[in-house]
Amino acid sequence: MSGKWAKLIEAALIAGILTAGIATAQAAHTAPLQAAIQAGDPRANVKIESKILVERTEEDAAGQAVTKLYPPSDVKVIPGDKLIFINSYNNTGSTAVTGFVVNNPVHSAVAFAGVREDWATVSVDGGKHFARLTELTVSDITEANAETESVNITRAAQPRDVTHIRWMFDKAIEASGSGELRFSGIVK
Repeated sequence: MSGKWAKLIEAALIAGILTAGIATAQAAHTAPLQAAIQAGDPRANVKIESKILVERTEEDAAGQAVTKLYPPSDVKVIPGDKLIFINSYNNTGSTAVTGFVVNNPVHSAVAFAGVREDWATVSVDGGKHFARLTELTVSDITEANAETESVNITRAAQPRDVTHIRWMFDKAIEASGSGELRFSGIVK
């Protein structure tokens, strides 16, 4: 099999994994929320729908660069493609919801590139601790050479280290209120 076909097959697998992964992630971050919500808690009325779009820059008829968004099923997703992850939320209840939190894991086939909302925090340790990326560090274990032992080096966290994103709503989601939370990533 040629290298080109192997890359295309790998890209198709990544697209399938990402599409399934976002559905799994959706279930993962809403299931604990639902379990923690007591009967009558208005947070149960906030519904979340997640989707992934592939961002492509193309030329229009006039030769101008235009950015377009496509569902992964409509294009071949390949390493290096930019993905936009959208969590749409809607308060279907008749009362405002306070204290709402959305946690979204970043799939291992994706390198985190950024988040639209400046109030979102991230985790680099599998969702145990959250803060702004500039406030986080990670430990790398390196070997100086064959004659020395491993060395633990702490460095500033980078976007590639992000494993989860968290949005903690500091304002109420009003009755019938809705919005979107977005982050982007690059297919590895």
